[in-house]
Amino acid sequence: MSFFDYPTGAEPDAAPGAEYFLPGATDEDWSALLDHTRAVRVEAGGTVIAPGSDDRSLYLVVDGTLEVILERGRRGRRVAVLGGGTVIGEMAFFDGGARSALVRAVTRADLAELTPSAFDALAVDRPELARSLLFELGRVLARRLRAAQQTTSGAGAV
Repeated sequence: MSFFDYPTGAEPDAAPGAEYFLPGATDEDWSALLDHTRAVRVEAGGTVIAPGSDDRSLYLVVDGTLEVILERGRRGRRVAVLGGGTVIGEMAFFDGGARSALVRAVTRADLAELTPSAFDALAVDRPELARSLLFELGRVLARRLRAAQQTTSGAGAV
């Protein structure tokens, strides 16, 4: 499955936060966006994002399966399993803070890395696409926050 042919919306059995990224993007949009990224391949078991690291890149998951693990002391808890068509790294991309979770490849994964400087170049080349990307990241963050609130409190988001 590639970004050019994935279905819109979340898969019926997708984990919370596993919605597809930029579902309304055209082939031209994806081509322009991917022209500003760097291809990254991570083998099964490999770390994509390490907690505490200062990397600010946003990663588009092109193919493969990733798991997101929140570490507490010596133990970790899997909070999401994400596949092709999703995005990771949005919090640090926005706020520049340290990474908050471990993201590890369950299967071999192909990613497209978008650095903040590459996003700046995209914003110059295609400002409307960059704006759409930012609003979509906001939507992803909001959905993931709502899912986390429901998981921890059993109540809906405010």
